[in-house]
Amino acid sequence: MSRGLVLIAVMAALAAAACDTRPQAPEFNETTTTSTTLPGVEVITTTTPTLPPPEVRVTGRVTDVVDGDTIKVDLDGVSVDVRLLGINAPETEECWGQESTAYLMSLVNNQEVLLTEGPEDVDAFGRLLRYVYLDSGTSPIFVNSVLVETGHAVGLQDGSEAAPTFKALEARAFQSGYGMWGTFACGDREGVAGDRPVIRVSELEFDPEGPDADVLSDEYITIVNEGYDEVEISGWTLRDESSTNRFTFDAGIVLDVGDAVTVVTGCDGGPVGAFHWCSDQAVWSNGGDTAMVMDTLGNAVVWYTYSG
Repeated sequence: MSRGLVLIAVMAALAAAACDTRPQAPEFNETTTTSTTLPGVEVITTTTPTLPPPEVRVTGRVTDVVDGDTIKVDLDGVSVDVRLLGINAPETEECWGQESTAYLMSLVNNQEVLLTEGPEDVDAFGRLLRYVYLDSGTSPIFVNSVLVETGHAVGLQDGSEAAPTFKALEARAFQSGYGMWGTFACGDREGVAGDRPVIRVSELEFDPEGPDADVLSDEYITIVNEGYDEVEISGWTLRDESSTNRFTFDAGIVLDVGDAVTVVTGCDGGPVGAFHWCSDQAVWSNGGDTAMVMDTLGNAVVWYTYSG
């Protein structure tokens, strides 16, 4: 396997970084076909959605919304669970989970929807994996895409044709502070500054040489404080695009200006003072993933994506 070391050079002087703590988002034209670039992702093209042809779609009616990315659909009298493909909404007990569920309900509950298949048919829980569309006449709605665009879900880099578009929409949502990406979407507390702390991913080794299971101690991520003030990250959570991979920083962890901290996927390895996830499998996908750091309330502080 090839080395997947991601090194992020200093992109601006600290003064500039302190003024704008969100990454540059791609430019979009809302009504026409456009091309855009995203750091770590090739040039992509997005278009106004069109309905899939009749021969590849199934029509049903939504009878319930389970959470922010799962619905119940009546298909010819049979109730089936449908998991929206290519996205991942916050769990209902996580910050913005209830809001994502409510937003999806406002879009599709008791509505007729069109379902199309993707690379996989069902998930491990037996739910149908589908792209979901609303036929609203002249302006069809691609529900999976809208959830990402409005900050109610993250896009998954699953190798599908839709993945680059989802990720570009997610970058814009983060830059704009939509939905879960709002600076204080998960609540504020006394003494917190008026913007995100300037914490960056400085290094991400997602594909060390060798079989993934054998090189967990060589897979790691490093974040650095590039702001003007120290930042306490006690209780903060490091996560990827999935619903399962979560690492919580111990109490008493403070990053002084310029300080960095490394989290190793395995139970050993890394620089002196590194934290160890002690995961029994690779965390960072070789095919592309997104690293996010949330504060104790669940507010997103860091958003960094890469392609495989």
